[in-house]
Amino acid sequence: MFKYRYHIAIASFFLSAILWLSLNLNQIYEIDKSVPIKFNINSPYSVSGNIPLNLDVKFRGVGWNLIRLFTSLNLEFNYDITARKKEHFFILTKDYLNNNMGLSQNLNIISVYPETLFVKIEDYEEKYAAVLPRLSINCMEGYQVVGKPLLEPDTIKIGGAVDLLRNIKFLYTRGVVFDNVNADISTSISISDSLSNLIKLSQNEIRLKVNVELTAEKEFRNIEIKVPNTPEDKDVLLIPQTVSVQLKGGVNQLAKIDNSKINAFIDYNKILSDTTGSLIPVFELPEGCTVIGFKPEFIQYVIKKKS
Repeated sequence: MFKYRYHIAIASFFLSAILWLSLNLNQIYEIDKSVPIKFNINSPYSVSGNIPLNLDVKFRGVGWNLIRLFTSLNLEFNYDITARKKEHFFILTKDYLNNNMGLSQNLNIISVYPETLFVKIEDYEEKYAAVLPRLSINCMEGYQVVGKPLLEPDTIKIGGAVDLLRNIKFLYTRGVVFDNVNADISTSISISDSLSNLIKLSQNEIRLKVNVELTAEKEFRNIEIKVPNTPEDKDVLLIPQTVSVQLKGGVNQLAKIDNSKINAFIDYNKILSDTTGSLIPVFELPEGCTVIGFKPEFIQYVIKKKS
């Protein structure tokens, strides 16, 4: 008897679900969708202009027809251009989508943003551009990043309209966050697609390598303090002339560092503007190292004229 009631309960549930869907999907709804913009143009021309990656489109229709937006309907603003010269023209986005998306009477476009695209046809060109990482690396306690993240390759070939490429000095990777890191990072990373509908990339992914080490501390003594920008007719006597520095860095990194890789400075112009008689040196260190202390903290000075 229980088994018989169990089947009745399941059948009742599915029947109720079907009735609920039938009633609700026959209602009128509005939905916002992002429609990617793509241009197809013949060589040797390319497209430029203030053109976004996507259009924001609001659809209205019966629920059953709106399902097509997620299944069979090709949601893409795909515009073919046969160019014979450099020129400018406008595209009315709503009109184009209505005429090319094959919408039914029960599915309409209410609004499109932007409403107009200003398209420029320019000569096609190629060049190489540097790629810069856009990363956030959060190491576990006791670990740290050593050196700069490395990209392989760090430059790629890009192609597009002459006026567009002229303003591109470098590209970024997509933003990536690494949490709880306690080992070297070696992975593929995508290049940002912010201009992917206007420029061509020789590759869409590059290799990222980041060196991560255990954190350690080490003291370096007798680091000579230099005084850059000193005039040729002047001498600056520092008291003392060396400093001891406590550095924090990767354990393997610190083992390879000697005094020649640590630079300490007090700029001559800082001395001229000083009114206290002593200054704090500035340090130039290998990437990933930080100063956690140094002695003495203040350096006195005497300016002498060369004889």
